[in-house]
Amino acid sequence: MKKKILYISVGLILVFIILWFTLSQNKQSIKIGLSVTLTGVYPDLGREIRDGALLAVELINEEGEIKEKPLKFIIKDNKYNIEQAKKNYSELVNEGVIAVIGPAASTTAKALLPLINEKKILTIAPTPTSTELAGLDDYMIRLRPTNKDDAEVLAKYVKEKINPKKIVIVYDTLNPIYTIDFAQNFMQNFGKDVKFFLIPFKEGWTDIKELSKKILSYSPDTVLLITEVYNTALIAQNLRILNPDIILLSSPWAKFQRLIDNGGKRIEGLLSIETFDEEYKGELYQKFKKRFIERFGYEPEMGAVVGFESVMIIKQAVESGATREKMKELIIKTGRFQGLQGEIVIDKFGDRVIKPFVVKVEKGKWVRVQE
Repeated sequence: MKKKILYISVGLILVFIILWFTLSQNKQSIKIGLSVTLTGVYPDLGREIRDGALLAVELINEEGEIKEKPLKFIIKDNKYNIEQAKKNYSELVNEGVIAVIGPAASTTAKALLPLINEKKILTIAPTPTSTELAGLDDYMIRLRPTNKDDAEVLAKYVKEKINPKKIVIVYDTLNPIYTIDFAQNFMQNFGKDVKFFLIPFKEGWTDIKELSKKILSYSPDTVLLITEVYNTALIAQNLRILNPDIILLSSPWAKFQRLIDNGGKRIEGLLSIETFDEEYKGELYQKFKKRFIERFGYEPEMGAVVGFESVMIIKQAVESGATREKMKELIIKTGRFQGLQGEIVIDKFGDRVIKPFVVKVEKGKWVRVQE
């Protein structure tokens, strides 16, 4: 009798252990990693991507998780340092993430790509746009148009509506894979009747006032600034103080509300490029925008939108059966995902198919121009 009771007890214990193990396995979290610049130079875009992705993770866990498993979001700061970015990526892979979001900058993305392809863990790079990164059979998904697409749209508008004769291009040397590429793609859309003058800019090494004088010494009618948001605002202000009629352009790198906040009235009329509509009335986007403002206290812009969408693409892929090893294959094969402002289309190379449009600063707001 005692043996029988012992056998039953042992059996019950084994059943309990099996049930506990099964439940714990079922509840095991799905890990998503993020590595962007959060401190050091140019942290703003990375912070927006982080906030957008973080909100997506929180909403998913709020609304029922993914296949009854919660998302775990592992955030790392690459400090705009290539070696740190590589270290972060390797750590995230070792921690078992199903996919990585980041980096934000083209220069970092290019340096990181060989490691990404070696590890074969899908990376969604929300904002790198260098043409060198497009059209590759790799493990990186990109969510913005290339510099070629952005620059062509801006150049076409400038050529048709402004008809400039002399253009000075100021490009940031700390992100050359992006800035030089954008400049080259912009210039090739003009004929020989337009003269170009290129001036390098380095964060912390360039006197803005002297730079502005140098720019205007070429007597340009138009200036294209390929720098981050705060330097764009400073240079634009100084140029307009010296020449109120100068036509100002900026690459999408600086297209944020912060540019208007810091540039003030002196940057009225500045032209740039965008892919998402700030006034979009769709229910999904409005819900996201409301929750984002409640959560973080500021209005979402491009970085937050693509950060959020990066997580949603991963979610939709997992729900369709994607594993860590098959994430890239399923996303490419599926090709279409629900975004905040309509459908996200991904081509066979992992590049998003989306058309940019021209925007300008008008009465303290970004406004889409009528082409």
